[in-house]
Amino acid sequence: MRKTVLASALLASFVAAPAVSFAEDAAPAAPAFTSNVTLASEYIYRGIGQTNRKPAIQGGFDYAHSSGLYVGTWASN
Repeated sequence: MRKTVLASALLASFVAAPAVSFAEDAAPAAPAFTSNVTLASEYIYRGIGQTNRKPAIQGGFDYAHSSGLYVGTWASN
């Protein structure tokens, strides 16, 4: 039984292994500006409810430059 589990785990690791990617494979450029929005049933920070058991809307904006500069902001009601 133990050998069967070990063999199937080893086989699964080979099957699930990702394909190797090389630097010459140019990936499409990521967009410079991204945003996100979330609707949550309640905003809890460090175990304390911040919205008095009411829904919370949250969102953020991010900017990534090709030089590596990254700036982002996030807010919640």
